Amino acid sequence: MPDRCSQPFQNEHDRLGRLAGHNAAAELVDLPLHPYSQPKYVTCLDLGPWGALYTEGWDPQVSLLREDAKSLKREITTKWIYPPAPDRDAAFAVANPDFVVVP
Repeated sequence: MPDRCSQPFQNEHDRLGRLAGHNAAAELVDLPLHPYSQPKYVTCLDLGPWGALYTEGWDPQVSLLREDAKSLKREITTKWIYPPAPDRDAAFAVANPDFVVVP
């Protein structure tokens, strides 16, 4: 699998959700809000028995096809999208709005 796929997956909803939660709490206690930005955008679409399609960028460029993309999709849906282990430090680390999952 290409090296870029060894990083944990992050999509726009992960980042948006983390920032929305941070900003909701910050607003309640009068702390500064954190601006939203999504510099990296990827998609990974499972296409059944054919395989999958993985793209990168706001003007999507195909990076992986068929079984290579399907393997990545399996890893995303079985490992990467789950919360961290029940460890306070790990949870707070990924809750930080500046935490970068995919550089």
